[in-house]
Amino acid sequence: MTIRIKRMTIIGVGLLGASLGLALKKRGMVQQVTGVGRRKESLDVALERGAIDNATLDVETGVAQADAVAIATPAGLVAPMLDATLAAAPNDVVLFDVASTKQAICSHAQQACPQPRRFVGCHPMAGGEKFGPAHGNADFYVDSVCLVEQDTAIDATVRDFVCALWRSVGARVVDVDATAHDAILARTSHVPHVVAAALTRLAADHGVTAPFIGKGFRDTTRIAASRPEIWRDICRENHTAVIAALAAFRNDIEAFEALLKADDAAGIEAFFEDGAAARHKVTES
Repeated sequence: MTIRIKRMTIIGVGLLGASLGLALKKRGMVQQVTGVGRRKESLDVALERGAIDNATLDVETGVAQADAVAIATPAGLVAPMLDATLAAAPNDVVLFDVASTKQAICSHAQQACPQPRRFVGCHPMAGGEKFGPAHGNADFYVDSVCLVEQDTAIDATVRDFVCALWRSVGARVVDVDATAHDAILARTSHVPHVVAAALTRLAADHGVTAPFIGKGFRDTTRIAASRPEIWRDICRENHTAVIAALAAFRNDIEAFEALLKADDAAGIEAFFEDGAAARHKVTES
């Protein structure tokens, strides 16, 4: 499917939103991009970078003539931004988000949107510790994976359009159920951020300094430098799945601690063998 969008609105012009605007414009997929934000400073940077063509602080104004709207705000703001968009945008607008949690957002959309639903829950798995429109990149989504909500309540033509859009900016689309998404991402993204933060606190509390930090520690804790308010909201939005995953993680740590206290050499080795096998299984499958 060839993607051509006359008027695109991106609500939230941080790293993901600015990168989407740059990606669409670089590939000639859009004629005009409007950025909506809470801070004029961020909008000004997005304008300077060429990620958007015009800007507004008012959601209703920004979406009034939009053919497609991407909600690229923190997860906790997606639902109210969706409501504001539905009230002001054309009835045939295509809607999608980029948040790292899906169940609450997609459940809200199911209740708020006319049927068949023209909102598609999306989670492009791209990003890092840098944030803001200054770090936007037209090739940001190339070779990434975008998880896209699969639900019979979604307008099939709209979903096909959204999937084609992500493929056109370089992402590989993977279908996902919204509930399953949150349970999986709690284990592969949300709890790892908690653990990275805990590990850096552990080292800092012991007075560790840069000369004692190796590549392994830097790789393991890189994501601890991400925006705290983003991860606050993600963990709150997905608290049930995160709490369950933390409990399972705690059980593993306590089991290893017991092996160490018992000086169980075979058990300790088996723990690391299981870990190596598990990594191969989840990353190579």
